[in-house]
Amino acid sequence: MKKKVLEQRKKLISILWFIVKFNLLAIPLYILIYLNFSLPSVQIFLTNMLTKTLQLMGYQVSSEGFLLTLLSNNEIMRIEISMDCTGWKSMYLLAALIFVTPSKLKKKTKFLVFSLVFLFFVNFIRILTTILLSFRFGFQYLDIIHTFLWREGLIFVVIALWYLWLRRINYNIRKMKI
Repeated sequence: MKKKVLEQRKKLISILWFIVKFNLLAIPLYILIYLNFSLPSVQIFLTNMLTKTLQLMGYQVSSEGFLLTLLSNNEIMRIEISMDCTGWKSMYLLAALIFVTPSKLKKKTKFLVFSLVFLFFVNFIRILTTILLSFRFGFQYLDIIHTFLWREGLIFVVIALWYLWLRRINYNIRKMKI
């Protein structure tokens, strides 16, 4: 009986330590948000990728800095690719989840390189499909498409990648049940 209680305590402490570390890693995130963190070169890179892709697909699109200008049915739409559009918060969240999960640093780094690049391209697809659906259904639906289709979708992708990470390191989630 005592052994079972000690085992449960050990699991609780392990879960508590995970939560404490994860919350400590949230502090830099909030500092960056407060300081209005921005990487214009990443925004411009993403804007240029979107412009070239849409032009290859036959759409009338131009860009200046991180502002896309789209023409459809004699309607002009300007979309700013803000720092939030780069998906940096999702990438930060995924990195934090991976770093607070017990494993060797080399394995974490290796997985992060793959997963962050993957997440960047998922984010690119997110923006591209939002724009394409807005072309199809009308620019007045851009915010609705963005909010309901992809905001939660990106969260799902982050959780799915973290789950893959847990599977990769053979982390037994069931063992963590109390």
